[in-house]
Amino acid sequence: MRNYESLLQGNITKSITKMAMPLMGIAFIQMAYTFVDLIWLGRLSTEAVAAVGTCGFFVWLAQAITLITKTGMSVELSQAYGRRDEEGIEKITISGFQVNTVLCISLMTIFLVFKDSMYGFYKLEPVVEKLALDYHLIISWGLVFTFLNPFFAAIFYSQGNSTTPFKVSLIALVFNIAFDPILIFGFGPVPKMGMKGAAIATVLAQAIATILYVYIGIRYSEYYTRINYIKTITFKYIKQIVRLGIPASMQSLIHALIGIKLNQYIAIYGSVGIATYAVGSQIESISWMSSEGFATSFTAFFGQNYGAKNFERLKEAKKVCIKLILAIGLFASAVMIIGNKFLFKIFTPNDPEVIAEGSKYLIIMGITAALMALEIGVAGMLNGLGLTKFPAINGTILNAVRIPMAYIFMKYLALTGIWITMSLTGALKGIVMIAIFIYIEKRTNGFRNNMNKYQKSTRA
Repeated sequence: MRNYESLLQGNITKSITKMAMPLMGIAFIQMAYTFVDLIWLGRLSTEAVAAVGTCGFFVWLAQAITLITKTGMSVELSQAYGRRDEEGIEKITISGFQVNTVLCISLMTIFLVFKDSMYGFYKLEPVVEKLALDYHLIISWGLVFTFLNPFFAAIFYSQGNSTTPFKVSLIALVFNIAFDPILIFGFGPVPKMGMKGAAIATVLAQAIATILYVYIGIRYSEYYTRINYIKTITFKYIKQIVRLGIPASMQSLIHALIGIKLNQYIAIYGSVGIATYAVGSQIESISWMSSEGFATSFTAFFGQNYGAKNFERLKEAKKVCIKLILAIGLFASAVMIIGNKFLFKIFTPNDPEVIAEGSKYLIIMGITAALMALEIGVAGMLNGLGLTKFPAINGTILNAVRIPMAYIFMKYLALTGIWITMSLTGALKGIVMIAIFIYIEKRTNGFRNNMNKYQKSTRA
């Protein structure tokens, strides 16, 4: 059996935290990419911030599509490691790459062919639309790296190895931080490129991450660099990866599309509203991206132990995971509520209107941050058990409720009504998610019996 970080024995808190801390670091690194862009572009103009914020929803859409492969592979591979299924590990990896390639080419084509229609939907101010299209075009060509990096990361996560993806992401971020201001404002022989420079720096950083994954694979003779990805097509594993990954992807995709619609509502209030949401949602991601990092470790832990039939260990892990995720949520809540004005001044120091509106946004979202974190953490546990449909159904329904709810609230409370809508629905998702987990746990005697009844919609 290949060497990997086993999550099947030892102290549960230590095992999960050891894997989760680098993942949490990766979450902050991913968040930092957009933060760096926003910080420097905020020095250009509010319109530049609004433009990158608008583009962010299409980047989010692309990342949602990558979850088909990332989630499906993570669940299948972690359970295969728990079973010590060497042959299955290899076939799952090959199938994941094949699915990933088809998805990448399809989305890249859509992004390039329909870019004008996509941004015309927003009815943006002309200067904002031009800046957004400049950024979008470059990011679209870089989608190949947007898809490859989660694929490689999923291979390591399923092994319980989060340190390698963390190091790769950190190196790529350092490059992005160094080259962002150079390409945006120009330096020496490098001309000032503005929005295009920010996009180029991001794509180059992602390319470096891909190159590092390939180098590590060759240097340490990792199995993913020694297999033939096109020799065999195993429809059994392709089907399992797609079925497990689609619920998580659809949830994120619908969330992104709903975000696009909400952004259209927000655009009614001009660039101040768009800039507030662009910056505020990134600051808020302190909570949900950190939670995503822990949720990924929960998926690997629950997947390996469910595959090995360690049911008592799963019971104890549930308590540990809930405590950890609530601690993350409460910390994020305190940061957003206490540091609301200070955080916004970092990004838009010369715009008092955005700072004032942003302060309200962070306070409202901070109140329910712990429950939002709980939803993400519990989803990670259920995903590891192969129950990916339940987080997706919960998230999809309550995210969809945001559209009519925001439409009503904004009539009376303007932008504040939209922020309240997002906060309330986020809290409800957390409450419903933990209720679903407890219900299935009881009905299956701690996941021992009748699991096929709950997994059948996501498994072959």
